[in-house]
Amino acid sequence: MQIKLKDGNYLARGTNRACYINPQDKTKCIKVTISGDDSESNKEKKYYKILKKKNISWDMLTKYHGTIETNLGEGLIFDLVRDYNGEVSKVLQYYLLTEERTQSIMNPVLLLQGLKQYQLSNNIIIKDLNAKNIMYQKTSQTEGKLVVIDGVMNNDFLPFSSYISYFSKRKINRRWRTFESSLPGNKMFKNNQYFLKLLQEYPF
Repeated sequence: MQIKLKDGNYLARGTNRACYINPQDKTKCIKVTISGDDSESNKEKKYYKILKKKNISWDMLTKYHGTIETNLGEGLIFDLVRDYNGEVSKVLQYYLLTEERTQSIMNPVLLLQGLKQYQLSNNIIIKDLNAKNIMYQKTSQTEGKLVVIDGVMNNDFLPFSSYISYFSKRKINRRWRTFESSLPGNKMFKNNQYFLKLLQEYPF
């Protein structure tokens, strides 16, 4: 059976793919390729199968539920991240763009540190680590957590780091160093002095 995705189901898009709310299950979303290049989805499917076999914790990563045929082509089904009130959660970047938004959530630097430890504990490799691929899920009016929604794959030609903990931890730490060093100089956050101060007060 083919699912029909309409404009009313649309959530967001990236370079290669678009994301829609599953019209048959509001707790799930469907990613479909829009660029004609299925390589990103194929790599993602392969890596998520590895993560499932490793029986990781899905606490800070959207769970993959297989594929489905849609009117826009093959779709990958994932949990849809929603806040405690039922609203679709917003990406971390949204909250870091202004001081007011950053102050409305829990300390994002401490949350990022927690995400790093989660990755290391579960040996989860994120190819594209940035604030657009991470959602802040409000679990109550005053609390929340980070959930990775995209960029989870291993691009290595010989992916030893997908299976061997020593290599995966090296790769995770290397990518986090790059991500951490990029935050203070990110042009999108340059006017958010509150966030920049947090980065200094709570170094990674």
